[in-house]
Amino acid sequence: MQQYKSKKSNRKINVSAFYHKDYQWKVILPTIIVNYLQEKVQEKQPFKGFKMDNALYFLSLVISIPAYQKDKTYLWGYIPMDSQRLKKKDSNYSKYFEYFLQIGILQGKGHSKGRTCKRYRYNYENINLEGVECLDFSIFEMTDKFLTKNLLREDVGNDCPHLSKWFDDGLFLDVDRLNDELSSEFCYNKYGLSYTRLNPIMAKAYSYWYTALMFREQCYRISRNPDSDNRLHTNLTNMPSKFRPYLTYYGENIQSLDIKNSQPYFMVLVLERLSNSKIIEIMSRVFGNGNIGNIQQKLQQTTSSKAFQEEFAPLKKAVLTGKFYEFLMPLFPDIQPDYDGMFRKSFYDSDTDKAEVKEFPTKRDLMKKLTLQILYTPLKRPSKEYLIFKQYFPLLCECIEVFKTTSDEKDSFKLFPILLQQVESDCVIDTITKQIAKTNPDMPLWTIHDSFCTTQSWFPILESMVQELFLSYSQGVLPSFKSELWCNTDECLKVA
Repeated sequence: MQQYKSKKSNRKINVSAFYHKDYQWKVILPTIIVNYLQEKVQEKQPFKGFKMDNALYFLSLVISIPAYQKDKTYLWGYIPMDSQRLKKKDSNYSKYFEYFLQIGILQGKGHSKGRTCKRYRYNYENINLEGVECLDFSIFEMTDKFLTKNLLREDVGNDCPHLSKWFDDGLFLDVDRLNDELSSEFCYNKYGLSYTRLNPIMAKAYSYWYTALMFREQCYRISRNPDSDNRLHTNLTNMPSKFRPYLTYYGENIQSLDIKNSQPYFMVLVLERLSNSKIIEIMSRVFGNGNIGNIQQKLQQTTSSKAFQEEFAPLKKAVLTGKFYEFLMPLFPDIQPDYDGMFRKSFYDSDTDKAEVKEFPTKRDLMKKLTLQILYTPLKRPSKEYLIFKQYFPLLCECIEVFKTTSDEKDSFKLFPILLQQVESDCVIDTITKQIAKTNPDMPLWTIHDSFCTTQSWFPILESMVQELFLSYSQGVLPSFKSELWCNTDECLKVA
């Protein structure tokens, strides 16, 4: 291994890396964690067969897992570790975590009700953080051939080459400028660093640094799980939106085209195209072939009625014109701003099994969150807002409940969001972007779930093709779109 130092930013960041010429799978950890491990290895002999590469990889999961699942909440900072996935990396994984607990670098929680994985967090009670406000990170390149071989097995393979091939040397995130202009996002108050409560500021600082350094080191991770949402998960899908003005492709700004009201839109599309062969195929994949006939019969019986069409028409219009959130607002007159103009509301979080108060700058922003709650609420414990929505749209809710009661399984209601995500992924990834890439093989192309992205010079062609192909895919049920140029205000008039 050859050690080298990467460029330091003007602000505090101590990034070191170990370079291996044959492979570039890198992991990122807080430097203070690395130093603590190195000290303890000298004090307490590890188990036979201990490898530093593997230890660093397992410790890095405490920040990499939440960075790649940025929408999830982790109660008290404990990160679930899937034993089956860990075993595929190293059959001796449990010895590493036992050792981490022995030397006090991690704290752990065992299996609990509703949770199948053991959970871990960094043990800051044993690690001295005095004087630390901005995080230091170390970057290590994995050189153990067996470990890197196992890590490679989780790659996306050849499923999305038309999208994955554009994660290359051209993508550049200006980390120095990003850190300089958004420095507060990368730091936390050292006096507030505690695990007596969830610390979102520290969690965000970890996520921001991790995401930024993965781009800087060109450590691109791409995955897709057909048994789940079938979406393409990449560094871009997990990147905070605040980073967008600092990302370019060979010096050119990136521009995106978003589907407005995307989740309600795909719900409308499914209900409007129940007999479409692709919709039937996806429904069969999600709910199982044995359930499709019964589901379709119930849905068609409801949706074919005049009462449903009258109820559904104004909602459908609001979704297709991109005004669904505004459409919802009058249905909830009791939701009013607080004294400071902010909107606050408590939402149940299935990750923590607790209700948490969320803040929103506008009522429309709150409606976005409320929409997900309405669509995905469990029927055994429906939210108050879902029951209000049901008063206005009882027949639509009857359809939603058909999807959520396909079986007696406890989590049957979760199949409905998976259905909408699978339809989205079939539309965006497997149909529209594939055709765009085939027609324009030189167009840089990325997706962020319901968003199409390319460079600014290619954007007019992208926008035209997306609308044309969407019209064909949806058989005329066309959504509204919103474009966004990823740049700072003073740069937006520049054309690369």
